[in-house]
Amino acid sequence: MLINTRQGKLKIVSAKLKELDEIKEVHEVYGRFDLVTEIKTKDRAELKSFIQNKIQIIESIKSTETLLVNDLEEEVEED
Repeated sequence: MLINTRQGKLKIVSAKLKELDEIKEVHEVYGRFDLVTEIKTKDRAELKSFIQNKIQIIESIKSTETLLVNDLEEEVEED
């Protein structure tokens, strides 16, 4: 998940996110977003609930963008 925080609230948001079991990693980034996180849930329904009930209630978060990762298992064909 990509996260924008309210000005001056990056460390507060980062600390709150690190308290959540579903958050596996939190990193500060430079550019359009302030933080990038890795979230682990068992399925999309659990992810939706997590976002609605734990992320969206953090007042210092201005906006988010959720990215779903699809692990590709590449088969390499030799010529």
